[in-house]
Amino acid sequence: MKKKAPAARKPAAQPGKAEGLLRAGLKALDNVRNDVAKRQANVIEGLLGIGQGKVPGLGLDGFGIRKFEDVFDQRVATALQRLGMPGADEVQALRDEVAQLRERVAQLEGTATVATAAPRARGKR
Repeated sequence: MKKKAPAARKPAAQPGKAEGLLRAGLKALDNVRNDVAKRQANVIEGLLGIGQGKVPGLGLDGFGIRKFEDVFDQRVATALQRLGMPGADEVQALRDEVAQLRERVAQLEGTATVATAAPRARGKR
């Protein structure tokens, strides 16, 4: 006589264990997702200056953003200079020159008005 093969374990027990593992995995993923969302919100709030900076060490200098801005400004200034755009010093010099020229024009117009007004007054007498 042949012996019967041992009966397989109940299939109902396997799904229960798998379901428990699945739930534990989903819960772990949810915890990680919530943690990432909180950290991102704290970083963004810190950068915008609206949060309380809950993540220590993070800020504009913590990320090197100020250094990045300085490098960006230098590169933009260099590119504008290559294109022939005047620098801040040159623009200020032009403004000063225009102001002086306006004053000179105003003086000349005032002198011309007095000089042209005198002959008219003479002609009317």
